[in-house]
Amino acid sequence: MPPLNEVQLVSTGYHLPGQPIPFAKVEDILGLLDKASPKIQKLVPRLKTMIESILKAKCCYFAIDPKTKKQSETNTDMSVKAIKQALDRANLKPGDLDLIVLGAPVPDYLIPNTSSMIQERLGIEKCVEMEIHSNCTAITKALQVAFDSIRVGRYKTVAVVYSQNPSAYLNSAYYNQEKVKPENLLLRWFLSDAAGCMILKASESIKSGIKILGVYNDSVGSKMPVGMWMKFGAANMITDEAVKSGSHHFGQDYGLVNEKAPEIGTKSLGHMLKELGIKAKDVSRLIVTLPSYKLEDKTKELVEKELGIKADKWFSNVETKGYCGGASLISCVNDMIQSDQINKGDIIVAFAVESSKWTNGGFALEYCLN
Repeated sequence: MPPLNEVQLVSTGYHLPGQPIPFAKVEDILGLLDKASPKIQKLVPRLKTMIESILKAKCCYFAIDPKTKKQSETNTDMSVKAIKQALDRANLKPGDLDLIVLGAPVPDYLIPNTSSMIQERLGIEKCVEMEIHSNCTAITKALQVAFDSIRVGRYKTVAVVYSQNPSAYLNSAYYNQEKVKPENLLLRWFLSDAAGCMILKASESIKSGIKILGVYNDSVGSKMPVGMWMKFGAANMITDEAVKSGSHHFGQDYGLVNEKAPEIGTKSLGHMLKELGIKAKDVSRLIVTLPSYKLEDKTKELVEKELGIKADKWFSNVETKGYCGGASLISCVNDMIQSDQINKGDIIVAFAVESSKWTNGGFALEYCLN
């Protein structure tokens, strides 16, 4: 059996639609829930005041035309832009790609799959495309497929892309406002639309450049309640009955997330470091993107206590780029590369917790020496 390839991250690309929307203007774009029950309408101002005080994301990006309120970009649109930027930076053409792996929470269509539409828009007549359905950890699951495939020699040049456009189901027109509940509210004020891409290539031995040391994923929520949900699909199609009941709404159990996410994430991050053979003292930067200061502070404290990684090692750009789910990990790596914040010899660890059914994922990079 031939030796396994090493996997190089050769470039990144990132796309944020439109202009940054400050917290105070979010409802100007997504619309007011002014037909909700009196209880909800009374609750909204209190929640806004509370979340603004703890929110780390100071702005959002939406693929919505601010004048017409219509969708301005799809997952396909944003993904293609992110991939093209990454290809340009790597001096590659779309036809150089053997594989496109897309991770997305909600695709553009159930059929055909969005990854095939991305291939079409890139003008690639023949390649392999795959699509992974998940929330924040869709990026690490997609990266796992690409990493393992390159290691065994199945593919040589791969685009791993993550895209999300929650504005499509967080705008006021999507809701049956009479059925809006508290768990449907807070997500509207901090989730952003975005797409990010990582171009990976096979190498016999990486002497200089960014090497992917490994990828990690786990699922630990079998005995836990769902923390985030959007219940439409084959088991709950968006019918008149579903809209009437509000069962198509996007929601999150904020109390459960604040209670469990730091503990679950810290434990899984520890498993990841052990599996990849990385010691805490060797971690140069830890990328973890969380939407609130409260959640971040609690997690930092646990990570330092349990794993020995100090808070000053953390890196996040959520304040300026918004909270974009799995795309936020790519966004941070992209920012670090473009601003020369990765130095030779550095080991960068990125990690995400997905609260839907409590899955975790991460990856580690090393800037190899000449």
